[in-house]
Amino acid sequence: MVRLRVEPDGKEGSFYPGIPLIRALWELGVPCETPCGGFGLCGKCKVQFVNGAPPLTVEEERHLTLSEREQGWRLACRQFLSQDGIVFVPEASRPTISAVLTEAVERPVALEPSVRAVELVLSPPTQQDERGHLVRLLEGLERVCPLRLSADSVPLAVIRQLPQILNSSQFKVSVILHQQEANLETKVQVLTVRPIWEKRPILGLALDIGTTTLVGYLLNLETGEQIACSSRLNPQVRYGDDVISRLCFALQEPNGLRELQKAVVSGINEIIAESCLLAGVSESDIYETVVVGNTAMLHLFLGVSPESIAFAPYVPVFQDSLTIEAWRVGLRIHPMGLVTTLPCIAGYVGADTTAVVLTHLYDLQGESAIALDIGTNGEVVVRHRGRYLCSSAAAGPAFEGGRIYQGMRADTGAIVAVSYESKDGANWFRVATVGGGLPIGLCGSGLIDAVAALLQAKITDESGYLGGSQLPAELSCRLIHLNGQRAFQLVTPEASGRPDGIVLTQKDIRELQLAKGSIRAVTEVLAKTAGLSWDEVAVFYTAGAFGMFVNPVSAARIGLLPPIPLHKVMPVGNAAGAGAKLTLRSLSERKKARQLAFAMEHIPMTQNQAYQEALMEFLGFPPLTG
Repeated sequence: MVRLRVEPDGKEGSFYPGIPLIRALWELGVPCETPCGGFGLCGKCKVQFVNGAPPLTVEEERHLTLSEREQGWRLACRQFLSQDGIVFVPEASRPTISAVLTEAVERPVALEPSVRAVELVLSPPTQQDERGHLVRLLEGLERVCPLRLSADSVPLAVIRQLPQILNSSQFKVSVILHQQEANLETKVQVLTVRPIWEKRPILGLALDIGTTTLVGYLLNLETGEQIACSSRLNPQVRYGDDVISRLCFALQEPNGLRELQKAVVSGINEIIAESCLLAGVSESDIYETVVVGNTAMLHLFLGVSPESIAFAPYVPVFQDSLTIEAWRVGLRIHPMGLVTTLPCIAGYVGADTTAVVLTHLYDLQGESAIALDIGTNGEVVVRHRGRYLCSSAAAGPAFEGGRIYQGMRADTGAIVAVSYESKDGANWFRVATVGGGLPIGLCGSGLIDAVAALLQAKITDESGYLGGSQLPAELSCRLIHLNGQRAFQLVTPEASGRPDGIVLTQKDIRELQLAKGSIRAVTEVLAKTAGLSWDEVAVFYTAGAFGMFVNPVSAARIGLLPPIPLHKVMPVGNAAGAGAKLTLRSLSERKKARQLAFAMEHIPMTQNQAYQEALMEFLGFPPLTG
């Protein structure tokens, strides 16, 4: 066995020789960034060996500066433990996020929850009335409930407690019922029976499982009011920033699927506990959780193998809405509480897209519109002349700072906005950061702004080549070579406190081109397939953090948005979470979500010649006009 100590945490553990360092860190509970899934592609998992640094790998030579190599810095995903050692894990290598988008543009809906309480006053047994407790309960429900219940509607756990509850409450009880549509039939189930005077709230949780973040909204199902909200990073980020990295981990690692399922459930249970603490309620007051997320995230959440999604023809195991007992996946809500997933559309277009459409494109006969939801993954939906067309875009994690040299999430110190100004022979790049302090990296909105600014300054041309000709001296001196590639210093070392300053590399620009080109190509293909011209688009919804924080002028400048007037671009926030809340509040909305999911036409982009041609067309940047 070899001994590992991690600083500044002070955690220690013994491991078998040969274990990957990154896995040893996970087992010690020390988080470490691995956006690329631990394949040595991103260079974000830098750690410092305090003594006896191991030999360098090829990937480390590519990602580490000469100074870092000499000081014992290595990549945690590329090293294996062979002897006792001490490793320092800096804050910069730990996954964090300062703010998660929770707000959204919502629409009102009549309250019609699936969980409700029915109060009953039953007659106690006598020698003349020998009906059993269960029969007595069911007949009482039949008098007040329009839907017939059978003994199968009452779980064994409730039956076991029924005599005690009825006797202690003098046969005056409140019955908590759950109603759902299953196979075109209405199914009603008893969740619990409690004394009529036990006045506890009936709560539900709307949950958005994103690839990067988790957001939970706690609702009072008797009033429809949102009483708390909690969010955090999805703990699965340590296994990779994108879906493909996690699919690889689930399928290639022993117990990989189980690890991913436990990780996301642990994060959800933290959200449940925090939300209940904020609202002053108990976890046992939550009777249902409605969950949205992309198809892969829902498979991993339920512990269902995503193997069929990972390989052509990319078919999910389940698509329709599922309702299961919450304890089966490990959620800490009421013991008889349920989990309901909204329906998915395809292998890479999930329930989160269904929720976006339900919130903003629910009227099939409405005016022509497009919805774009970019997070770690990108989905596009077109509504036009009674049709819905949708697809996903292989955008990669660039829009959230992934695989960008100094990319990061929107945490303190992240550059969120960049502007360029040239006046009276002087040239300025101005940046704004989260928290207003010194910049330490670029998040997605800052990256888009930065490239737009480089295009304006002609430091980057339409092909994406970094290094314009005939630049002013104060700009040309900021073109440098870094780790074998060209880079531009957006922020000088003096203004950032970092040896290289804040830079944008040639590879960063190529990563952005691939991401924006893919999104733009998908939008183009869907519009052409639907017969939609750009002047027919009445509104272009941008959902998620992208829509809220990215400057639409910069997005249009780099060619991410189609040629439509910017006043038609409408940011709507966390529309997936808003859709989850709609279906938690209303059974009718839940039924509508299923109808919308089945109405959508999925247009695959894999081996799609039109997509390939559009991608090649939109990899470059639009020419500067005016």
